[in-house]
Amino acid sequence: MATLTLEFNANNSLAKSIIYSIQNSGVFKIIEENKTSYNNDFVKKIEESEEQFATGKFKTIKTDDLWK
Repeated sequence: MATLTLEFNANNSLAKSIIYSIQNSGVFKIIEENKTSYNNDFVKKIEESEEQFATGKFKTIKTDDLWK
């Protein structure tokens, strides 16, 4: 058995069609599907920030006070 890694633009309809065909052929098996090109640590920080905002753990600053 051999392993092949493919990198493609998930927004490209032709690429998505090809991957769909490969997956449904039954000959190939997708081992890992990376849905984002962002760094995992960055994604965790953003998700944590969104959670903090949803629970009210944030601070607002008036625009006039930004440079004080």
